[in-house]
Amino acid sequence: MNAAQSLGKHVAIVALALVGPAVLLSAIPTDAQELPSLEQLLTKEEQAKLGVTSMSPEKREVMRGALIRTFRQGYRAAQSADRPGGAGTGTSVVETQVDGEFNGWEGETIIKLMNDQIWQQTEYHYEYRYAYMPKVLIYPSGGGHKMRVDGTSKPIGVQRLR
Repeated sequence: MNAAQSLGKHVAIVALALVGPAVLLSAIPTDAQELPSLEQLLTKEEQAKLGVTSMSPEKREVMRGALIRTFRQGYRAAQSADRPGGAGTGTSVVETQVDGEFNGWEGETIIKLMNDQIWQQTEYHYEYRYAYMPKVLIYPSGGGHKMRVDGTSKPIGVQRLR
C-alpha cells in the first residue's frame, strides 16, 4: 500500500470512527444526485493523495457526505455571522446604542447597550467624552472584540459580560 492509499484509508477510518457511518450517510439528502460528486469536490491532487480511485463505493460516498455536511455547517455559520445584532456567537457585528449616558473610557468601563447586552473595556485607554445614547459598533478583532463609540478617537477592546 502506497502513502496515498494509506492516507485515504486513515481519513476514512477516522471519519467512520468519529461520527459513524450511519450518521455520515444520513447527512446525504435523498436528492443526492443533484449534489456534486466526490471528484467535483476534490482536486485531482487531493484525490490522488487520498487514494480516492482505490476506495470502495461505500467509502467514497461516506467521504462525499462528510464533505457536503461540513460545507453546509460552514455555510450556516457564515449566514448567522452576517446577521447584525447576534454577537452571541462571537462572530457577528453589533450595531446599537448606549443605554443612557456615556462618559468615555476609564480603563475598565462597563457599558449597557439598548439591546440589553453589557460589555466591559479590556484594552486600557482613557478618554473623556460625554454623550447621551451614542451609536455603538462592536465587531470581532484578533480573537476578541472592538467597540467603536461615536465621537471617540478609536475603537477599544471589549468583552461581553451579558
